[in-house]
Amino acid sequence: DSWVADEKIIYGVTTGFGPMVSTLIPSKYQTDLQENLIRSHSTNVGPVFSAEEVRAAMLLRMNAFAKGYSAIRVDVANLLVSMLNHGIHPQVPQWGSVGASGDLTPSAHIALAIMGEGTVEYQGEVMPSADAFERTGLTPVRFVAKEGLALINGTTMMTGVGSLQVHDAWTLLKSAEIISALSIEALRGSLEPFHPKGHELKPHPGQIQTARNLRDLLEGSKLVWNAEMLNKIQEELRATMKTNGDVTDTGLQIQNAYSLRATPQVIGAVRDALAYITARVETEMNSSNDNPLIFPDLDISYQGANFHGQTLSLPMDVLSISLTQIGIISERRLNRMLDAGRSGGLSPFLARGKSGLRCGFEGAQYIPTSLIAECRTLCNPASIQSIPSNAENQDVVSMGLIAARKARDIKERISYVLAVELLAACEAFEERGISQVGPISEQVYRIVRELVPTFSVDRPMTADIEKIKNMILEGRIVDPVETTLQRSL
Repeated sequence: DSWVADEKIIYGVTTGFGPMVSTLIPSKYQTDLQENLIRSHSTNVGPVFSAEEVRAAMLLRMNAFAKGYSAIRVDVANLLVSMLNHGIHPQVPQWGSVGASGDLTPSAHIALAIMGEGTVEYQGEVMPSADAFERTGLTPVRFVAKEGLALINGTTMMTGVGSLQVHDAWTLLKSAEIISALSIEALRGSLEPFHPKGHELKPHPGQIQTARNLRDLLEGSKLVWNAEMLNKIQEELRATMKTNGDVTDTGLQIQNAYSLRATPQVIGAVRDALAYITARVETEMNSSNDNPLIFPDLDISYQGANFHGQTLSLPMDVLSISLTQIGIISERRLNRMLDAGRSGGLSPFLARGKSGLRCGFEGAQYIPTSLIAECRTLCNPASIQSIPSNAENQDVVSMGLIAARKARDIKERISYVLAVELLAACEAFEERGISQVGPISEQVYRIVRELVPTFSVDRPMTADIEKIKNMILEGRIVDPVETTLQRSL
């Protein structure tokens, strides 16, 4: 307050914004300056973010304020908290942020609601912000020095959206490991590629962890090839070679295809990528991403670029690629289960009994094929799409919110890919015999069958796939399996 009274030169407090920083603003205009900023930047378009995403952004902005360097009054912060507690969610259109200076335009829609303007969702109804405040007894605020800028000049929205995707990505990763174990059983795969000794010689943490998880998930299975079975096969092959005395084609594949054998190397790499992404997002969640930052004890303001979203944009692009990789290997395992020439004795397209008359999973296979192609196009990185704007003031921008939204879109699609694979693996167990599968696979099979009955006749699958997709994202496979294993995957 004393700085404003003394009309000390501080960016966005006693100056204009962006390239208009050369304009000095007398302190008598401080409220007009801040509120003009919010109104002029409430420009986003398109569909609105979900209430969950907006709440995440609001909470993270509060966390940034709690660091104490944003120069915002307690009354403003308390109103933000009260809106969260009352379930008042500003309507924030999704399209328009360039990710530097942070998420200016989407965050402006949140700030607009704090002023009692704009629209919000309250108790399932979209209404003017002022009406929601009246119903809940809250009072809008008028912004003073820096408060409007503090509310919008940061990575609030991209971090909020991104953090939710990281949470779901861990659920998808663990689900993918569980589902891959079911498919390995359905295809009568080998346990040998998951032996710890081989992975210790290539000690990537994710690879080692995924191999361990697969060993535990497949324990007790009568379908997979274990060491004893492999030794017996080796002896039979040696005897055949001695008898023939020449080159002999036994027709027996002693190694699985990469989509089974290389699961620790592929999914483990995704696991390591997620660890990196999580660390970056958690750091951003707990940072002061604002400009300028105020250090009252030192009597200085720091004018920098902590609002820049590149630290989020790059990890979100990596997340998109990582989630797509989960889907790529899933689609390949599904293809093997549906191809009678590669499934090890399963019916074509799992159409038991009357293959040809029945189509089985023939139509369902198109879903992963289509969605993987779509995810690959969505993997085009946003983090390198900088386009200068703002009179060349914002000449390098992050497009971080675009990257976070792309990761969200890919996550949804990969959830469907995994759902189809899981349904196919459970259907394959109907042919192999459920008594032959391991206890974890049987547990997952029972969970699936509570929602979706076996496909003894052809029927539309859309509703079934939706049910399993939601079950996967909600952690209803991972949680019971981790409880059974008595550890986290």
